[in-house]
Amino acid sequence: MRRVYRLSRALLCLAFLALFSACSYMPRMLGGPADVDLKLDGEQKHATDLPVGKRLTLDMRDPHASGYVFAGTSFDPALLRLDNIEPYDGSKRIRYAFTTLAEGECDVVIKIRKEEPGYRPDVYKRITVIITK
Repeated sequence: MRRVYRLSRALLCLAFLALFSACSYMPRMLGGPADVDLKLDGEQKHATDLPVGKRLTLDMRDPHASGYVFAGTSFDPALLRLDNIEPYDGSKRIRYAFTTLAEGECDVVIKIRKEEPGYRPDVYKRITVIITK
């Protein structure tokens, strides 16, 4: 009976180790990665929260196919740093990459306008970003 108990305990320990070693994710509350990748299809308004020092990636359709071009991006430079704007997927999509710098809340506003002269920019995407410790 004692031998069965030891064997079942050893198997349970092995199963536990296998389960958690295969899982390469550490929960956010334990200091795991908290980078955020947002796919901004559909809706115009989005929101997210993430800690200071993490990466925020905004992934959206390039409006060029609809006759628009990007017309600027606004955000609080005390809270976010724009690291990169990168086209991908055959230039059908665009990724904006930010790093969070300080605690606070701000909006990232991405604007577009018609390619023809005389058109005023419109808000394409508005992302409310809450940055925590």
